[in-house]
Amino acid sequence: MKNQILIAAAIAVAATGIAASPVQAGPFDKLKRAVKKVEEVAEDVETVVEVAEETERTGGRNIVGAAAAVTGGRNAAIATGVAMSAASRSGCDATGGTGRCTAKRPGYAGVAPTPSAKFTSMTQCAGLPISNAFVGRFGDYTFQQGLSQEERSGIVDREPVSASQGCIMPSMASGDVLYLEVPAKQWASMKGGWKMQCVEMRTGKNANSEAFPRWSNIAGKDIMLHTGNSLGYEPTASGSNSDRSRAWDKDLERRGKHMLGFNMPDLHNDKGTDFYCQYYNAASGKSVAAFAYRRGATRR
Repeated sequence: MKNQILIAAAIAVAATGIAASPVQAGPFDKLKRAVKKVEEVAEDVETVVEVAEETERTGGRNIVGAAAAVTGGRNAAIATGVAMSAASRSGCDATGGTGRCTAKRPGYAGVAPTPSAKFTSMTQCAGLPISNAFVGRFGDYTFQQGLSQEERSGIVDREPVSASQGCIMPSMASGDVLYLEVPAKQWASMKGGWKMQCVEMRTGKNANSEAFPRWSNIAGKDIMLHTGNSLGYEPTASGSNSDRSRAWDKDLERRGKHMLGFNMPDLHNDKGTDFYCQYYNAASGKSVAAFAYRRGATRR
């Protein structure tokens, strides 16, 4: 695939370079300029392809970090610029009355509709009170440290949400992250394993595991942003990612809470498929949370 991209880029640039050459230039001058352009673009395209592969390998959590890991100094500025462009949002709309800000990006399919009773009636809530819940997305933020402006990643664009019917959360879209807390003692008392279950809302059939939202992969550092963060979220802590994760764990312990987080996946060729999912306890047959989300080709 990479070679095909490089060859296509080379052919395209060669054609463009020759066509754009001055009429009075000799054929060899035209060819030399075209070859130089091919080499430059091929190197840049190769970098972008490698960044994409590295980003996919790491779960898409840090595009800029993937760029730095791939380039190792080669075309670092180009790779970082491409990564920042891919990570940025080019405009926002409030969608579905949620107030959530979503990008007008090709392939973004929007937010799933509110699930009907056909689906919510199949969910038995576990009765764990949900608090401090919000929907956001993974992104970057900044803070000032002396003369240096530092950048970190975490959950940004947070919108507080609440459960209905005990555990039914608002509908979401690809790239959304749902965070919530439940009482730690009640959570610990729930015996048996927890697992994700999803059905496609159009057909009612069981969804493939690739459609399952990811769970248990949100760390304290993603919630406890660095002190002085540009978003104004509190509480905060200073230090490394590990320091801030420990600080959040201590804060949870102090408040007697257990945290849960779910990431809504995307699929590159999906134009918009709605799923209804629940995080389900096999022993009790009850769920701590349930929600609908729409999978698209692009995250918001």
